[in-house]
Amino acid sequence: MLTEIRCDKFAAEHQTVRFNPGLNTVSGSAEGSNAIGKSTFLWIIDYAFGGESYYSMSDDIKKEIGPHTIYFTFQFEGQPHYFYRNTDDPKNVCRCDKDHHFITKLTLDEFRSFLFQEYKIGLPALPFSEITERYFRIYGRENTLEKYPLLVKPREQDEKAVDFLMKLFGHYQILAAIKSMEEELGIKSSQLKSRQRQQVDTGKIETNQKTIESLKKRLQRLMKNSEEAQLAMFGFDTQTFERVTAAQKELNSFIRKRNRLQSQLNAIKSNIADSNPETASEFNSLVRFFPNTNIKAFEEIEHFHKKIREILGEEMAQEIERLQPLIDHCDKEIKRLHQKIEESGLAKEMSERVLSQCVNVSKSIDRLEEETAELIHQKELQEARAEAERRLAKLLQQQTEKLEEIQDDINLRMATINGVVTERQETAPLLQITPQKDIIFETPGNTSEGTAFKSLVVYDLSILELRPIPALIHDSNILKRIEDTHLEHILERYQDSGRQIFIAFDKADSTTEKAYKILEDTAILRLSDGNELFGRSWSKYELND
Repeated sequence: MLTEIRCDKFAAEHQTVRFNPGLNTVSGSAEGSNAIGKSTFLWIIDYAFGGESYYSMSDDIKKEIGPHTIYFTFQFEGQPHYFYRNTDDPKNVCRCDKDHHFITKLTLDEFRSFLFQEYKIGLPALPFSEITERYFRIYGRENTLEKYPLLVKPREQDEKAVDFLMKLFGHYQILAAIKSMEEELGIKSSQLKSRQRQQVDTGKIETNQKTIESLKKRLQRLMKNSEEAQLAMFGFDTQTFERVTAAQKELNSFIRKRNRLQSQLNAIKSNIADSNPETASEFNSLVRFFPNTNIKAFEEIEHFHKKIREILGEEMAQEIERLQPLIDHCDKEIKRLHQKIEESGLAKEMSERVLSQCVNVSKSIDRLEEETAELIHQKELQEARAEAERRLAKLLQQQTEKLEEIQDDINLRMATINGVVTERQETAPLLQITPQKDIIFETPGNTSEGTAFKSLVVYDLSILELRPIPALIHDSNILKRIEDTHLEHILERYQDSGRQIFIAFDKADSTTEKAYKILEDTAILRLSDGNELFGRSWSKYELND
């Protein structure tokens, strides 16, 4: 847990702030004064948890306070751990001793990993920062919108928020398996049902195999006839004919291989020829019609494309160097085999009709064997793909079942918490997650603003109680919209959560008596006009102005 934050730039009475193990309230004035540092201090708490927004998003702090150091202490299993972060070195966290003497420097990721381990989150697929950015709801961060409690920002896709829940509830392996299968198949899981599958004609395979057998028998008959009628006539034996036939078959194979390699080489050379487009004239034409166009940005993009083309050009040149020797080797073998066939004398002596028929039948057999082999290969690929799609469909079903479990767990816990908060007088918020990962979050029959913010808090509390969230932050812009009677019970739930919760609240005396007492008892920092966090409010005129 976070036990202390200290900063020399704070006003003297606020320089050291110590925290409770449960609820911690940053209290504002009874008048509800703004610009006194409530939200700023919540951002500093976020900073102590490894956040990056505190100094980077506030130009006022940079201008009015300048670079400074935030010291903070965590305690786990009774052991204190001391750290500090300099605002001019935001990517690092320094470990120190209790007197703030430097010990070692950690990267921000190393520090977050330390908190991840010490808070025993146990979800290795989920970054620590992704948890805090969703449940540290501070004014200025887009996750404070009451209608979208599951989204880290309104523009976030529902799917990303649902995937976060899957990881948070320990189901990352299903997500990883689905992603792997999508990459293997080259499709998104949403396209699975609508995908048209091209079927291999298995009848064609059987027909080809029968035809091949028939042609082989015909070739045997031709060879037998040539032995009895032709070969004997010209003094050639069967072995000579078989050698010539084998040489012709080998020759055909090299010719096909050579043609395939030459096609690859031609394609690469064509790509090289087309990879140097002229863009300067196009940019000049663009300026004529759009004088304010940022040509430099286009030129930088084109420079990046040029670098890519250079890299690809090198790779294509290497591929040309690889292909050309293979083509030359094929040419050499083709020439050798032509010469071998000519030197045999068989082609000159044997009946052209018989030899031509033998060659044609051999070519037909080769062609049909290649076609059949390709069809069999395509069939195997089709069967493997179908099996992969079945596995993907099974994984998607598992994901749907897990999402239903998550949805039911959250809804059940929200109903319990809402029943306590509203004394069973109002309906509970309801979460619905579709198999397509669309999110519906609403409070049936009640669309008022106060109910929406109350439902947001109820949702956060349900997650806090169900999963290993390290802490929770709710700013005053969330809590001040909730009805007083509901707020009282929410504060009680905060106290009973067993986790650290940090809130900002002003006008405490306008709430119920019990709520006021809780806010007062849990106040760790009291701010007001003249008693600001940094000792002054630069948003207001000085008295002499």
